[in-house]
Amino acid sequence: MIVILMPGGAVQQVRNEEILWYRQAFKVEWDGATMVMLASGRIYSRESESDLAAKFTSAGVRLVTVTPPDADIRMTVNADTVRQVNDASSGIFGQNARSLLIFFGGPHLAIKEAPEEIRQKLGLPAMGPTVSA
Repeated sequence: MIVILMPGGAVQQVRNEEILWYRQAFKVEWDGATMVMLASGRIYSRESESDLAAKFTSAGVRLVTVTPPDADIRMTVNADTVRQVNDASSGIFGQNARSLLIFFGGPHLAIKEAPEEIRQKLGLPAMGPTVSA
């Protein structure tokens, strides 16, 4: 179990496979916090992205940095929770979206990286065609 320190002093324990991705929270969400997307929904941590990266990595979470299509931020995904990489539909996810990461349980994340590039970063097989979302 990994302990995540929440704003206000609370703590939440999560299993490696519950962590999907994290990023700096937007000011309208929780200024100064880090948003952590879990399989069960989002939570916010008072820990920095680098502190969470160190904590997650030491717990065996394989992290890969990705680029969102419409924001100038860094996002980090748990490579072991990505189940599929599809071509992203620009009509749905914006003109800069090239790939759609599908996570266990159905959540998805559009990113700028091309499908073959992100497959390689994630350690997924390159074989087989990608499917438009």
